[in-house]
Amino acid sequence: MTRLFLLSPLLLAACVEGMPADPKAPRMDQAGTCFAVVSAEEGGTWALTRGIGDGSKEPKGVIKRGLSAAQVDAAFAKEQAIMAIEPECLAVYAKDRSQAVPLPAPAPKA
Repeated sequence: MTRLFLLSPLLLAACVEGMPADPKAPRMDQAGTCFAVVSAEEGGTWALTRGIGDGSKEPKGVIKRGLSAAQVDAAFAKEQAIMAIEPECLAVYAKDRSQAVPLPAPAPKA
């Protein structure tokens, strides 16, 4: 019984691995979720990916690359204002420059 008590935190952690902190939080893979995500690029530039989730695991979005910090901040603010009034946006998923992760390099064209 003591072993089970000691293992219970480990078992609970395994159950929630990979789950968002808030299961009701908007996700890009949900249909109707508008998203705007800032990513860091090599060379100190930034990229902004925006779009509307279609229910697929990796929804298609429009990417603006090579933006300066001021440009990406302005574009992100504009997207947030649009998402706030857009009737198609059932939820909003937004990650600004402070939450940016590196953008993967584009696949080479064959």
